[in-house]
Amino acid sequence: MKKAGIILASVLGVLLLAAWIIPTFYKDKILARVQREINNRVAADVQFSPENVNISLLRHFPNLSIQTGSLSIAGKAPFVGDTLLSAADLDVSLNLMSVLGGDKLEVKGVHLDRPRILIKRLRNGQANYDIYKPVESTEPQADTTKAAVTVNVEEWSIENGFVRYEDLSLPMKVRLENVQHTGSGSLSADISDLALKTRADRMTVTYANTEYLTDKKLDADMRLHLDLPQAIYTFTDNRITLNDLPLQLAGTVAMPDTNIRLDLTYKADDNSFKNLLSLVPGIYSEQFKDIDADGTVRFDGNVKGIYNARQFPAFVLNMLVQNGRFKYPDLPSSVENIALDVTVSNATDRLDNTVINLKKLAANLGNNPVRGRALVQGLTRSTVDADITAKLNLGELTQLFPIDSLTLRGLYDLNLKAKGLYDKTAGRFPVVNAAMKLQNGYVKSLKFPEPLENVNAVATVTNRTGRIPDTRIDIGDLRLRLAGEPFEVRGWVQNLNDYTYDLAAKGKLDLTKVTRIFPIEGTRLAGLIDADIRTSGKVSDAKAGRYDRLPASGTLAVTNLVYKGDALPQGLTLNSARFDLKPGQLAVPQMRGLLGSSAFTATGSLSNYIPFLLEENEPLRGNLTVKADKFNLNEWMTDSPTSSTATASRSIIEVPANIDFTLKADVDHAQYEAMHLDDLSGTVLVANKAVRMQNVTFNSLGGKFVTNGLYSTTDITKPGFAFDLSIQNAKLQEAFEHLTVVKALMPLAQYMFGDFTSKFQLNGLLGQDMMPQLSSLTGEGIVKVLEAQLRNNPIVDRIIERTKLNELKDSRFKDLLLEAEIDDGHVGFKPFDIKVKDYVINVSGSNGLDGSLNYILKLDVPTGRAGTAFSNAFASLTKQALPAAVDRAKIDLALGGTFKTPQVRFLASSTANQLAQQVAKPLIDEAKQRVQGEVRSRVDSLQARGEQKRAEAEARARVAADSVKAELARRRLEAEQKAKAQLRQEGAKFLDRLRKPVRKDTT
Repeated sequence: MKKAGIILASVLGVLLLAAWIIPTFYKDKILARVQREINNRVAADVQFSPENVNISLLRHFPNLSIQTGSLSIAGKAPFVGDTLLSAADLDVSLNLMSVLGGDKLEVKGVHLDRPRILIKRLRNGQANYDIYKPVESTEPQADTTKAAVTVNVEEWSIENGFVRYEDLSLPMKVRLENVQHTGSGSLSADISDLALKTRADRMTVTYANTEYLTDKKLDADMRLHLDLPQAIYTFTDNRITLNDLPLQLAGTVAMPDTNIRLDLTYKADDNSFKNLLSLVPGIYSEQFKDIDADGTVRFDGNVKGIYNARQFPAFVLNMLVQNGRFKYPDLPSSVENIALDVTVSNATDRLDNTVINLKKLAANLGNNPVRGRALVQGLTRSTVDADITAKLNLGELTQLFPIDSLTLRGLYDLNLKAKGLYDKTAGRFPVVNAAMKLQNGYVKSLKFPEPLENVNAVATVTNRTGRIPDTRIDIGDLRLRLAGEPFEVRGWVQNLNDYTYDLAAKGKLDLTKVTRIFPIEGTRLAGLIDADIRTSGKVSDAKAGRYDRLPASGTLAVTNLVYKGDALPQGLTLNSARFDLKPGQLAVPQMRGLLGSSAFTATGSLSNYIPFLLEENEPLRGNLTVKADKFNLNEWMTDSPTSSTATASRSIIEVPANIDFTLKADVDHAQYEAMHLDDLSGTVLVANKAVRMQNVTFNSLGGKFVTNGLYSTTDITKPGFAFDLSIQNAKLQEAFEHLTVVKALMPLAQYMFGDFTSKFQLNGLLGQDMMPQLSSLTGEGIVKVLEAQLRNNPIVDRIIERTKLNELKDSRFKDLLLEAEIDDGHVGFKPFDIKVKDYVINVSGSNGLDGSLNYILKLDVPTGRAGTAFSNAFASLTKQALPAAVDRAKIDLALGGTFKTPQVRFLASSTANQLAQQVAKPLIDEAKQRVQGEVRSRVDSLQARGEQKRAEAEARARVAADSVKAELARRRLEAEQKAKAQLRQEGAKFLDRLRKPVRKDTT
């Protein structure tokens, strides 16, 4: 026993010693390894403080724990400035041996304390969490076993987290606050089971700008089976609680390709009405646990089918409430006889075919009955059958619900009947008879002691034919008094195909007081409106400009109006403004206020305002002249106007489709980033989701600028721009410092001090961070450097290093003309000469917008001025000495590399070629004469031999001819003799035949 104790103590001692030695002596090595892997594998800006890193072997023994505080991970384009993750504390456990000597870091666990997590997907599918750099491989398929980091996470956790998910492609948003989450399982195995536990104090879900869940408490215990090769995710034994409603979720989600295949069922475990009641907005509170509630509930449904850009899965949602009732403690009245029977279903793959069947809605709010039913078949082309009635005494509602610090009074009646087809294309509208009436309304809040009182309203909606043109909305009487000031509206609108209207408004509205009673979330609205207006007519006449048919009169005065919200985060303040209502337009004789922090005055007019207010896609037209002493453009280049431009996140600014404005600007002083613009003037046109600048002029950087340009968001995923710019007598160094286009097109300007004049045009695409995509740029231009000096230029330093032409350092030159062409990410220059003292450098080639160089430099050097050092360099480059008698030497160099690290190599020297020719000329002449003599001697010899051979040939030819003649004569004689002999012989035979007697016939 004693021996076992000694062994155990020894083992513990060794472990404790290792737990001290490894973090102490290996900390720098471990941090260097981790930092290297972050740099190699993560395409994001990862920030943490190495001095605050704590390494321990005991926290997650036997794994090594690396703990750091103040971690942040920020994305790169197109998510520049978006913080994917920030945490007060990060604890990562790693396999110890993989850290000390392995080829791969093996991550075993991740634990986050107080993280803020932003998960974002753009409309084009790009996601900010896609920050892992893939392993580079030349193989057809990369071998993942060669990855430098193995993610074999077996456990993870989040404490006190905040999670925001935004998917602009759906569009959907989810916000989770005060999140506690733990997970276990294997995230790297092909097939695994995960156990997930999530708690959130508040969850909000928004789809297509409609909140379906608001600040609901979430408690979820989930089991998820992963089949990664098949991309199938199976939910088993899952229990999710929203507020007090427990739900079960089961089924599968498969994502083998771009389609999402769903087969899910869900239901409420508990049939208690109180639990369902907890989801109703405004009901759930700290007092909810004490609510006295009865009733039974059925809540279930399923989702099955394919989800993609064109299809939507079939689904069913059933909700049935019977005999429901509830009563808050300490309140005298209860809501009784609650009955609800609703089914939302779709048996097809098109969302437009959804059917909403509210079979029954009933409740008694104290003595106030609400009854209704509604059937809506189809979301775009809808068949409607609805009947809803309600009679409410608003004063009694405070006896049913805990409405803190709010007093309500008034009688409200609603009676709506609708039946028929709504089809805007076919001109169909349900037959409707609806009436709403509010008598003696009164609203008062303790937060704002002045009441909204004497509220009386009568409105009707009628349609007796089922045709859209016969629909009529009457505002018979809308009167109220706020803080003693009366306001009234009356009129009517009919024919929803071609709105015909007659509207009048009179009175004062204090928007500060209105929004205190009826707050608008995320919006600040204040100010006083004093109106007395009357207008009538038809929208078709307004569109066609038939203003004689649009009688309009009155004025609208605005004082100290303040607006700030999502649409205008920079804020608008109108200290004073007056609008005169005229046929077809709102004249603006005077307007004074602030745009952001910039004061301005404006005059002009607004037109097409009636179609703009009544129809969705009609533009608001305007013609305004704006003047300002100072204007801060930086506030309008970011979604976070309170942040500095150095840290603020820039994102695409979408130009509204329904704005058609002409703005004439006159600004004494404007600021863009750190660039000051004086005497800015010009015209800006806003229309068709684009902004055009016409003859915008300003003084800056010591010179005068004139520009025309276009910024277009017609395709928001690929915003484009085009502009031309004329610059007169500006400072090169300041232009490089402040103008992005100069940095991209002419990086050499960072080493040049002097003045320049330029004209160029450029067009291309912008990234999601509003920065130009360099590879998309095309254009051309001319730059004239009037006079400049080069300082600390690494290119010149490299030339001097190769040529020893020290006089080129910090050289001055003037009247330098550059003609450039931009295409496919490169800036090409036509050949031009740089003259420095007696030196001439001819330059041609191009540089990439990424800083790469590809130039030919032709140097014309005065040898006497260049001195001995150059002569030695010349001999080293050309392998030939430079004679003292040579006045000028020419050398061709190739310039490569980048502007920061240029590379210079020798190409050729025409001077060296000439020198070589001079040295070789006497030898060449002597050799030429010797060769010519040998050639003449050889020719003479050949000529003599030719004459002799010709004579011999002629003699041989004569002998041969005589021989042939003799032979021919002999043969002719023989032939004649032979012919004569044959003739004599034939003649003799003939004579013999004649001499023979003729034999007589004996018969």
